[in-house]
Amino acid sequence: MWQWINDNSGALSVFTSIGTLLVWLFYAHLLLSGFRRQRKARVLVNQGWGSQIDSVCLVSNMSQEAIFIQCIVLTLHTAQGNYSSSITDLEQTDESPDTGPLSHITRQGPLVSGSYMNLGTFRSLVRQVARRCGLSDDGERPIAMLQLHSVTVTVISSYGPEHGAIGSQRNFLIRGEDNELMRPATTTTERLKHKHANRELERWIESLV
Repeated sequence: MWQWINDNSGALSVFTSIGTLLVWLFYAHLLLSGFRRQRKARVLVNQGWGSQIDSVCLVSNMSQEAIFIQCIVLTLHTAQGNYSSSITDLEQTDESPDTGPLSHITRQGPLVSGSYMNLGTFRSLVRQVARRCGLSDDGERPIAMLQLHSVTVTVISSYGPEHGAIGSQRNFLIRGEDNELMRPATTTTERLKHKHANRELERWIESLV
C-alpha cells in the first residue's frame, strides 16, 4: 500500500490540489452569494386584514439596509381599459402640511430594514385613483360600477448598494358580485429588473411624482 502511494504520489498530489481548489471555490461561491443577497433590495407588497377590498395594502422592506420610497403607482384594470396614477401623496385635506407629521402628507420617504408601511385600504386607494383619472368625482361611486378586474401596486424605490430605480410590483385580483373580494394574483412580489422596466420606472417618476 505504501509502495503504491509512493509510486503514485505525483498523481495523488494533483488530485489533492484539485479537490482543495474545488472546496475553496465552493466556499467562495457561498460567500459571493451571501454578499449579493446583502446588497440586493427586497421589497414586498402584501395584503393584510382579510381578503376583501377593505383589506389594507402593506409595503415591507426585507432588505439588509433601508430603502427610500420614491413613488407608488396604482393601476386599475377595468373593462374600459387601464388607468394609472401616483398614490405617493395622500389626498389633500383642509389641514396645512405644516401642522402635521410628514407621514400624514406623503408616503414618500425612508423605510428601515424589517419595517413596513400601511398604505391604507385598497378601497380608499382605488377611489383616490378613480378621482384622479376622472372615473369618479366624489369617491362615493360603488366600486362595482368601475368594473374592476384587478389592481396593480408598483413601488419605485432606491437602495444604497444598488444603482438606479428599483421596481417592485404585485397584482391583486378582484372578484365577487359587487367586486368586494380580493386576493393576490401571485405568491410573491415581482422585481422589475429588465431594461424596459427601468425606462418605464423613470417615465413614471417623471410624469407621476
